[in-house]
Amino acid sequence: MDNEVADATAAKQAKAAAAKARKEARRALRRKLEAETAQTLKDLGLSASAVDVGASKSNANRPLPAPPVNLPADSCTICLFYQYKEPAWKSKDHKAALNKVTEFAKAHNVTGRGRCAPEGLNCTLTASANDIRAFCYALRDWDPAFNETDFKLEDGVENKHRFRTFTLRKVDELVGYTLDGIKAPSLNRHAGKHLEATEYHKQMQQKDTVIIDVRNAYESDIGHFQPPEGGAELLDPKMRTSQDFPKWLNAPETKEKLKNKTVMMYCTGGIRCERATALLNQITEAEPEFDTKGVVMVRGGIERYLKTFKQGGYWKGKNYLFDKRMEQAPPEKSQEALDADVESKCCLCPKPYAKYRGQHKCARIIPSSGLPCAVPVIVCDECQKTATDEPQCLACPLCVKGYQTPETAPDLIGQKRKLGLIEKGGTDLVTGQKVARKNDVASQRLFVGKLPLTTTASKLRKAFGDAKIETIQWIVDHDTKAFYGSAFCKMASIEDAIKAQSQGTIPLLQSKKIKRQKQRKARVCFAPLRENELWPLESYTETEYPPLG
Repeated sequence: MDNEVADATAAKQAKAAAAKARKEARRALRRKLEAETAQTLKDLGLSASAVDVGASKSNANRPLPAPPVNLPADSCTICLFYQYKEPAWKSKDHKAALNKVTEFAKAHNVTGRGRCAPEGLNCTLTASANDIRAFCYALRDWDPAFNETDFKLEDGVENKHRFRTFTLRKVDELVGYTLDGIKAPSLNRHAGKHLEATEYHKQMQQKDTVIIDVRNAYESDIGHFQPPEGGAELLDPKMRTSQDFPKWLNAPETKEKLKNKTVMMYCTGGIRCERATALLNQITEAEPEFDTKGVVMVRGGIERYLKTFKQGGYWKGKNYLFDKRMEQAPPEKSQEALDADVESKCCLCPKPYAKYRGQHKCARIIPSSGLPCAVPVIVCDECQKTATDEPQCLACPLCVKGYQTPETAPDLIGQKRKLGLIEKGGTDLVTGQKVARKNDVASQRLFVGKLPLTTTASKLRKAFGDAKIETIQWIVDHDTKAFYGSAFCKMASIEDAIKAQSQGTIPLLQSKKIKRQKQRKARVCFAPLRENELWPLESYTETEYPPLG
């Protein structure tokens, strides 16, 4: 009993000492910030009322700001954060991270949603001001990597924006760039330079600079940076999803625009820029003829920039959000000025409108893949009924213009081999994974394994995306003649075969009933024809369904 009392007393003293140390550290930071603020305002030529220099500062490696006094009793705090891990968590560690984060959320009454991948954690959470801070400190105590995390906190948010439950998804990749596993660029070696919002603001004024919005096009439609005349040139990759970004970046016309320029990137909170800047830096190191003057991103993303420049700075419009707030606007910008910023329109009428309401989606088909576009579209209040009754009429701006994403992705694995990020033994230094041995001979025929017995030719073609299949032959058991989950695919071209094989695996479409389970992937590899082999036979006819024997 005495030992238990002593342990409890020691724990209480340690907690009090930690709280006191954080309080003293916050005081020191305030004194340092006061000294920096005057110089920053002088450099920007702006008044203290226009810029909150303190809001531009990251919370990484420092105590979190104390909760404001006199917060409304019915308010909550929203916390956005991400943290990458390199080397990535191994399977056992990944599972432990899922359990530990869920445990912390339950212990501190935290709700919200997150994604947990071998490469790290990304969350948008809500709780009381004290509980959310306790959750963040619990992460730091559990894994020192979270000392590097910039926990972006917004206190005093109306309780109606609080999430009802906590959900943490186990995923392969935090952002859907299709840069998971061995294709992931190294942040340790190639991450872009972080600029605070005030520094980023100044950089937009410079010549020989381009600024890239690495968000999806539907997000850019309602708000984006508008650099001053004579400053940076804004580039829009016109992405339907983040998967389009590597292809856009690899396009010759894109490289020409970035060559010998300072490249700025931005996104909502910073997570997409981490991978995007690293991808660009990897490409430029692997291709000596293609170089930039540096790659930078805004620390904390648009979210922190708008808290720093409360009247908007060089921001135009609203910041699209993935939580219940839906949008973020500069807090001190007038409604009249916000209305004047609107460039987007309802997709059914010409009315200027900048809100996504009703969860309406584009109904057009993307010609290159044959898949529905399905990106969110803007529908004004007056057109809501029409949009609900006639969803087939909805079209996003990209589909209306007939925009097609570039088709060729960079050879990321080849680049990593060239740069020594994949060792001679085949170990990837970013993930610790072993790289599958490559066939020396590329072929138009591919072997596809680990297919579900319920697959069909249509489903398989959709899974291959823009890598086009010409013919599918189901492989059957020699004796029973029954399909056992493998197929040969003749691709439309050798380029399509290389595109599909370079991914190693193909994610398969799943029904809604099993959506919560781990995503199933088919294995893909080259299957060159043997000497004198004729395939497919002239008599062969493709069937939609594999034979059951």
